Amino acid sequence: MSKGYIRSLDGLRAIAILLVMSFHYELNFFGWAGVQLFFVLSGFLITRILWKEKFKLEPLWPRFKKFWVRRTLRIFPLYYGYLAFLGITFLLLHFPSYYPRFIPWLATYTINYTRLMPGWLVNPLFTHLWSLSIEEQFYLIFPFFIFLCSPRVIRVVMWLVIAATPLVRYWLGVYYGAHAPDAHVAGDAVYWNTLSHLDAFCMGGLIPVMSLDHKVRRPVRLLGIAALLVVMAGAFNFLLMDTTHRYITDLGYGHAEMRHDQHVWSYSLLNFLFASMILVLVSERARHRMVAMKRLLETKWMVQIGKVSYGMYIYHWAFMTYVMDRFLPMDGPFIRIVSFLPYVVIVFLFSKISYNLYESYFIRLKDKKTTPVIYG
Repeated sequence: MSKGYIRSLDGLRAIAILLVMSFHYELNFFGWAGVQLFFVLSGFLITRILWKEKFKLEPLWPRFKKFWVRRTLRIFPLYYGYLAFLGITFLLLHFPSYYPRFIPWLATYTINYTRLMPGWLVNPLFTHLWSLSIEEQFYLIFPFFIFLCSPRVIRVVMWLVIAATPLVRYWLGVYYGAHAPDAHVAGDAVYWNTLSHLDAFCMGGLIPVMSLDHKVRRPVRLLGIAALLVVMAGAFNFLLMDTTHRYITDLGYGHAEMRHDQHVWSYSLLNFLFASMILVLVSERARHRMVAMKRLLETKWMVQIGKVSYGMYIYHWAFMTYVMDRFLPMDGPFIRIVSFLPYVVIVFLFSKISYNLYESYFIRLKDKKTTPVIYG
């Protein structure tokens, strides 16, 4: 496995957040797949950390403590600081009015299980935090799996999870289809369920666990196969669907769509594509391949966006609704295209300030409290 900091992975984070922002900005309806990229990348990075720690000659508890302390200091301050700010706003202005109803779910990282609540509504302040709930649940449970199981069991279970998760999504679709008021809500509920994304984390995690960066002889060819499968499956799905979106904006992958069992197969294909991308970036055999892509991902601005992508994810929807939509007329695609770059810049600058003045203190603290590990 490649050692140390991999600059291009920050660039990949930038791609993920820009996709998500373009989706919520109603420019790119394929942009929801940025969340899948975040999941696969988290699976790779977290497993990479834990896999190195697993073979150290240290007592077990300090390794658990090291991981959780570092994750807590990186994730909690911004997340709970944001929730605290919303709480103060509610106390002073009684806004947002629905804050008391959702804060127990937000505070416990379980907001992803609220989609079927009666009277549920989309809101720009914390609807998108469902994905952070899934990530935090993963961080809580996954170290037990890595530290307590043998390497052979870990490899077998991860392959089984990848194979079984599409079946899990199918049965979740059956269940939610019978209990949700309509197909769209059912699709959202499947999409928000933690079990629906176990294969994403495992596909990323297999790279360090199986040493795929050394074993896969032609990672670029594998990426080409993955991309071809994604394009062909999306095109075929698009031809079968009665959709208001154009192929150029969603590539045949409707958001939280369940028609033609898209919830069963589409996430797996996208996870395979993104895991293949990561493999190309970390593989020794692809060191001198895909040079243009690597240079793009390693540019100063892509890396800078990647470094503050966590803050951008938390803040972006609020800025879109309460800044861009309020002060600019957003009718028509042209104005959205023209205003997207200023929107990204505003969110980036605010997130950069947040990172430098607030988050960086806790990032430095986690390195003082624990022995540094590979990444994170």
